[in-house]
Amino acid sequence: MSKSAHHTPNSVLPSHSTIVPSGTSGNRNTSEQSFFEETQLPLSILDDYKSAASETEYEISENTRRVYTSSFSIFNRYCLEHGLSPLPADPRSVISFIGHQKESIQQSSGAQLSRQTLTSRLAAIRYHHIKAGFHSPTEHPLVIRVMRGLSRNKYRKVADYDQQPIMYDELEMLIDVINQHPQPLTRARDKAIIQLGFQGGFRRSELADIQVNHVSFLRNKLKVRLPYSKSNQQGQREWKDLPQTETLAAFDAVKEWIEISKIKQGHLFRSISRDGSQIRPYSVSDATNRKINLTSMQTKEPRLNKNSGFLRGDDIYQMIKKYCLRAGLSPEFYGAHSLRSGCVTQLHENDKDHLYIMARTGHTDPRSLRHYLKPKD
Repeated sequence: MSKSAHHTPNSVLPSHSTIVPSGTSGNRNTSEQSFFEETQLPLSILDDYKSAASETEYEISENTRRVYTSSFSIFNRYCLEHGLSPLPADPRSVISFIGHQKESIQQSSGAQLSRQTLTSRLAAIRYHHIKAGFHSPTEHPLVIRVMRGLSRNKYRKVADYDQQPIMYDELEMLIDVINQHPQPLTRARDKAIIQLGFQGGFRRSELADIQVNHVSFLRNKLKVRLPYSKSNQQGQREWKDLPQTETLAAFDAVKEWIEISKIKQGHLFRSISRDGSQIRPYSVSDATNRKINLTSMQTKEPRLNKNSGFLRGDDIYQMIKKYCLRAGLSPEFYGAHSLRSGCVTQLHENDKDHLYIMARTGHTDPRSLRHYLKPKD
């Protein structure tokens, strides 16, 4: 067999001989940065390489990828306006970007961007640098000092407030509004979303990802399996047991939605036609139908996006905002996260201990609950 059948040119597979690219400052020993590199790699491993490279698609969540792309585009525009290199970027460029962003005024609130927003934008810069094989300028000591000082600056006017919890009273108000909807399909679906989101303390992305086969109706409780969540990104076994005896339990609402929608498999919460008379066609693309960029070890979106007919996290967010407005609850202070924070607060009001609440919400650190728990009346 000819040599060309056994070996691929060096340009076929990426050459990543060092972690830190040439030109990066620092006193690190070059030998510690180097990896062994074959002169040529056999063509027989190309399919194996593609298979492994495709897994980088799941390195971060789809929502995080979208946020990082949007945030980095803002940084990219700033650099281009001032003749700076966005990738790789000089730490001083990042510091200048922070200075520009921290003075930006939000049109909706008239306040400056919060530290959380700025931190998210720095995380995007870091992600894109690491993805491209560069050392992140966000790790420069002066950048860290600037952000540390920003977090302690009490004189900045920022619109930084928590969403108010939706508890029994607010939940009843939302259900009353939903019950006024003229279409049975929309009523059944939206009540199931609201009650399940509240009782299970779900994040909006978790609600959107629930599949029909994740739901089990037992004798006196609804059991919902979560293959993945924000605190469980390695696919460990996780589920929520939701007692039917709790006030405004989701058991009957979810069961009614499944019966009226006649959904047998796939995503639990589907899109409904504009007139509310029928469920839209449902389709999910094959995750393997993706083009691999071998040079950057990243996967590209399929040419034709066949994902349709089910709700996303943003759809649930907008839906809850809409019902809060109709119920007289200010959408400025209530949102999808209000269901999760309301679950924690209501269970605390019901004298449940921290371990019980953590089992319900999926929190892994008791200290995280202190952000949610409100003083009892």
